Amino acid sequence: MALWQNASSVIWRLDDTAKITCFIENAQNINKHTNYLNEVLKHQILALSLAVRSFLDPNNYSLAISEQSLQTVSIALRGDLRYELKGPIADIGWRIRKHYFLMSDISSKTNCLLSYQHYGPDRYLCDKDLQIAFKSLQNLSHPYIDQILAIHNLENGAYVIRRIHESGSLRDILYGTEYSKHYLMKYGNPKIRKPFTTGQIAHYGYQILQAIKFLHEKGLPHGHIHPGNIAIENQRALLMEVENFVIGVPCLYRPYLLELRRVTTPEDIDLYCFGRTLYEMTFANAPEDPHCDYFPDGINMDLESVLHMCLSSHACKHGMPTVDSLLRHPFFCQAPLNGLTVAPRDEKIHLKFPIQLKEELKAAVSSAEARLKREQKLVRSAKREVRIQEILSSEEEMKKQKKRMKKRESIWKSTSSLADTVRSASTASSPSPPAPRERTPPPPPQGADMGAAEGAPPPAGRSALLHAICAFDKSRLARVSTR
Repeated sequence: MALWQNASSVIWRLDDTAKITCFIENAQNINKHTNYLNEVLKHQILALSLAVRSFLDPNNYSLAISEQSLQTVSIALRGDLRYELKGPIADIGWRIRKHYFLMSDISSKTNCLLSYQHYGPDRYLCDKDLQIAFKSLQNLSHPYIDQILAIHNLENGAYVIRRIHESGSLRDILYGTEYSKHYLMKYGNPKIRKPFTTGQIAHYGYQILQAIKFLHEKGLPHGHIHPGNIAIENQRALLMEVENFVIGVPCLYRPYLLELRRVTTPEDIDLYCFGRTLYEMTFANAPEDPHCDYFPDGINMDLESVLHMCLSSHACKHGMPTVDSLLRHPFFCQAPLNGLTVAPRDEKIHLKFPIQLKEELKAAVSSAEARLKREQKLVRSAKREVRIQEILSSEEEMKKQKKRMKKRESIWKSTSSLADTVRSASTASSPSPPAPRERTPPPPPQGADMGAAEGAPPPAGRSALLHAICAFDKSRLARVSTR
């Protein structure tokens, strides 16, 4: 039994955001099938789906994951007197190993949302420290962070109970869909796109920055900021999934982070993810590349400046801005003046970790940062090998082209020499027209040199033959009678 548990924990701690490739062998139309699957894997929303991964990697991605999660949650809630399990909900999120269930609060008779998630590859805390961290997160209080009703760690994962936001996440609002639908139906090819206004972006962006600043001051990075982890309620942005870091799951934008060499610290990751969130709020469409230097015309200049500070190639190479510098930016300076972004005075702000747990959290941050740097280095080395192969292949191609050029030149030379030979031979064999009969020259004067009177001897060899042909006189031929 212990062997089975160890094997399952290894499988469950896979990085589901890792790039997956496909190569088909021993089949007809190999290239067409491989190209088709590679085109499918270019779309992140499809590459992260359980159906695609279970088809390409059935050993690590079983279709029975949801059934196992339902069984685990049912056993965990068997003795709970406050919450009652109603049933599973469709995969409303992108994570393969995260499953949602509809719960009922027995005392208040209201519906809640339970999410069960397996531990990720970046989990560092032991079970005891994890339990203490969950207790602190359950007591967290902040006007721009969503409240956790209950959170418990299990053997292979943890479950969290939250209240349901009927309007859905920020991404649901952008694409005009309901929160309870399957995420492929919601985000695969959305027909409705509702970008936010400049005032709304400044308003909610300021609140998100305040939540990020609070978490960083407490030594807890978020690491998973995107529109799917933000809810909007009563003109207030609520940051969700603050427990993801201690659970150790990978970020949605990790494939993009692997392309960025300088974005490695948790603070830089949060601000980079914040920039991508602002971009999606502005255009109702996620950026396709890791960085973005040019934006469509017509957007606010201050907003464009903020996007440049977070997403430009210069920022990704030379360092991201700080939270305080963004809060002082002119785009966000006007947000507190509307009276909606100021936290209510009666609402307390609280998050406290024990001193020993703070040290463990620092070690967890260092461990996650080291793993990210290792994978970034592997990506750079892989790209370097590809470039070397391209250079070598280009050099080989140049050598082949030179060989072809030399071969063409030799063929041309041989052809030209052969043409000259044929031309000269045809000139020699073809008879020339008869020359006119020359008149008898007058006799030379007496006393002239006799040697000069004699004609020059005909030249020998080929020239003699040509001379004889040219001097041929047809009239000198004898007539022959034929019977």
